[in-house]
Amino acid sequence: MTAEKQKILMIIRPAEGGMVSHLQALINNLAGDFAITLACPEKQAAKYSALPCEILSLPLAGNLRPVWDAAVFCRLYRLLKKNDFSLIHAHGFKAGLLARPLSRIFKIPCLLTVHGDFLRAKLSRLPGAYMQAERCLSRWTAGYVAVSGWLAGELYGMLGAGKSKIRVIPNGIETAGFYREKGCRKSDSFLVGTAARLVPEKGLDVFLKAASCLKPRFPGISFVIAGDGPLRLPLEEMSRQLGVQDRVVFLGHCERIPEFLAGLDVFVMPSRSEGQGIAVLEAMAAGCPVVASSAGGLRELIRHGENGLLFPVGDAQALADCIASCLQNPEYAAVLAAGARREVAKRSSRQTAEETKKAYYSILEGRGRL
Repeated sequence: MTAEKQKILMIIRPAEGGMVSHLQALINNLAGDFAITLACPEKQAAKYSALPCEILSLPLAGNLRPVWDAAVFCRLYRLLKKNDFSLIHAHGFKAGLLARPLSRIFKIPCLLTVHGDFLRAKLSRLPGAYMQAERCLSRWTAGYVAVSGWLAGELYGMLGAGKSKIRVIPNGIETAGFYREKGCRKSDSFLVGTAARLVPEKGLDVFLKAASCLKPRFPGISFVIAGDGPLRLPLEEMSRQLGVQDRVVFLGHCERIPEFLAGLDVFVMPSRSEGQGIAVLEAMAAGCPVVASSAGGLRELIRHGENGLLFPVGDAQALADCIASCLQNPEYAAVLAAGARREVAKRSSRQTAEETKKAYYSILEGRGRL
């Protein structure tokens, strides 16, 4: 007789881009071993509808909304009361805020995956209260998954979480389908792009400032931003103020990322904070020379001069110089791109899922250490 699969309740806050890709790959790879129920924001349920799991759509917001949050808590309470879940796996601090009290009530262990939540906490209206709340909730947390060593260090330092409760599991992707041969282009025509949610921590203002530095140096250069978010109108206005509105295209949400990446001469990730950066992994897999800020987990992914270039966070001139070095030296750019493809080949979503599975069993078997 086949043993019944253990039930896992995953909870995710509103998410875009890399966090969604991470969760989709994780569920696809874990569904053979566990019976998964995903509690997600109702407006984003369609993103997860094809996954091999049960879907519970909830009025879950990214920020604190007491009335809505109470309704979400009650629905999760009823779900947990009716089902025999073995583990709760929360993604992001907002999901964790709801998950840990439920974990305590039902005596079900809770694992929290930390993505890029720290800068959002620092930029919130009450960053101290946010961190104090997490310190308290950490006592009801069986373990943390950090997607980079940098995030693990933040957990050690800011939350006082014990090292035995933290496991570093880097993001991975499946590289098939990303690499495309570059088409022919005029020698003086260049396209530099990025893919990110249009929010403060992604540093897109730095990207636009770098574009204004590069425009007079490369008359045939153009820039493209794939993604959407609350800063779109301010960034469009900034492009006009910098005089680059004729060179910058705001593409909006992009479903066909491999095709988007295939058209780029350089991919840029100008983040002020980055847990690791799935968009960077995808650009590396596509064979793009990558220029990234030295923020957070990007330093663990990019080795300057080997598989990409790093620039100091917020330094638009340094970013412009790095982009220029790739455009002026195509042989050097090709070396960086080849190194990037070798690096990303080591980081698969299956490997990420296997490490997550080990974390699950460590908690479920009560080993006391992730």
